[in-house]
Amino acid sequence: MDSSLSAHRDNKNGPACAFFIASDVRGLSGKKSSVSIPSFNLGLSSKSSDVKNGAFKMHEYDKCVRCGSCLQHCPIFEVTGEEQFSPRGKMYLIQVMDLIEQDEELAKEFRRVLFQCTLCGRCSEVCSSDVDLLHVWHEQRAKATGTAPLEFEYLDALKDALANVKNIYGLDPEDRAVYWMDEVEDDIPNIEDRVYAPGKTADVMVFLGCLMSFRSTQIDVVKALLKTLERTGTDYLVMGSEEFCCGHPLHLIGDESGAETLRAHNKSVIHDAKAKKVVTTCPGCLIQLSKYHNLENVDALHHTQFFDQELESTPSTTRTEEFAYHDPCELHRILGISEEPRSLLAKLNVNYREMDLACCGGGGLLRMTDPNLSEKVIQLRKSKENLQETTVVTACPSCREQLLSTGLETVDIVELLDEALEGGSE
Repeated sequence: MDSSLSAHRDNKNGPACAFFIASDVRGLSGKKSSVSIPSFNLGLSSKSSDVKNGAFKMHEYDKCVRCGSCLQHCPIFEVTGEEQFSPRGKMYLIQVMDLIEQDEELAKEFRRVLFQCTLCGRCSEVCSSDVDLLHVWHEQRAKATGTAPLEFEYLDALKDALANVKNIYGLDPEDRAVYWMDEVEDDIPNIEDRVYAPGKTADVMVFLGCLMSFRSTQIDVVKALLKTLERTGTDYLVMGSEEFCCGHPLHLIGDESGAETLRAHNKSVIHDAKAKKVVTTCPGCLIQLSKYHNLENVDALHHTQFFDQELESTPSTTRTEEFAYHDPCELHRILGISEEPRSLLAKLNVNYREMDLACCGGGGLLRMTDPNLSEKVIQLRKSKENLQETTVVTACPSCREQLLSTGLETVDIVELLDEALEGGSE
C-alpha cells in the first residue's frame, strides 16, 4: 500500500478518513511504516456500521481504535515493515470499505493481503480493545473469495483435490496408509490390523491428517506415535483410506460448505468405529475435530494430551543436546493447549529453554498463498532465537516442516517419548 492510498483517502469525504497522522509512521516495534493510518477516531464508516431506527449496529471491527498494540507482535509486519500487512492496517481498510471498494485496484490489494497472514492469533491475544481479530480475518477471507473468485484461481487446485480425492496433495486416497505402513511394519508386524475398515471398532481412533499421511518428512513422527500407542497398550485404529482431510484448509479460505462435506464423512467413520477418543498430532486437524465435527460422546485430543493422561511417569531421555521448545500457534493460542506438552517434557526430564511465543510462518495457508513471505518469517525466527546449535522440539507437523526447511534439527515430542520408552524397556 503506497502513498496513492493516502491520496485516494484524502480525496474522499467521510468521517472515517477525517484525521491523519504523518505518513512516516513508526509502530510500537520501531519499524518504519509506509502507509498513513488515521489517528484515534470514534466516527464510524457507513459500511462498517449499520444504521437502523436511528441506532448504530456495532461490528467486531468497529472496536478497533488503531492503537498499534498489535504491530510489535505481528510476524508479517515484522518481516515487511509495511503497515498494510499489519492487523491495524487491515482493520482500518475494513472500516472504510465503502470508500476502498470504489477503487478496484485498492480493493484487489486488500483482498490479497488478507491471505498474506498466518492466522496465528497473536494480534487477538494482545488486542487492548478485545477485538476478535481471528474471527474478522476468517469472515473477510470468505467474503474476498466469494466476491472475487477469479483472483483466487490459484486455490482451485487445492479445492479440486479436496473435492475429488479428499487430501491436499491430490493423491490417491488409498495411499493414505501405504506411504507410512511399509516404514512401520518391522516395528509393528500387525500394523495392517490397526487400519480401519467397516465393522472394526476401537476405543481410540487415530486421525493422522494429510501431512502426516503423505509427507516423507513426517514418517519418523508417525512411527513414534504408533509405537508409543502399542507400548501403552492402547486399543486403537488408524483411519487409513477412510480418512478425509479434516477440512481445515477450506475453513481457512472461507469455504465452509466444502469443509462440512469432509467433516460429515469423518464424523460418520469415527462414530461407526465406536471410538471414545480421536487423537491427532496436527493442531489444525484438532481445531476441526474439536470445534467443527460435532462429534458426539467422543473426546478429540492432541497426542500430547493423550499421552500425558496415559503416562504418569516415563523413563528419562538419554539425549544431552541443547533443546528449545516451540509452541505451535494453533495449539497453545487457539486451542489453549500448553501445559500438556510441557508436562511430558518434564516427565522425560528434558532440559529445554522456552522460545518466544511467536509464529513460524507455516499457518494460515501462507506457505501456499505466499511461500516467500512464509520463508522470511521462519528465517527471521531462526536468526532471532539463535537456534543453530539447538534441537527444536515442537508438537505440530506444519511447524516441524517449517523448522526442517531451514536445516534445523527438529523433533516432535512423541519422538523423544518413543526413544525414552524404547530405552527404558531394554
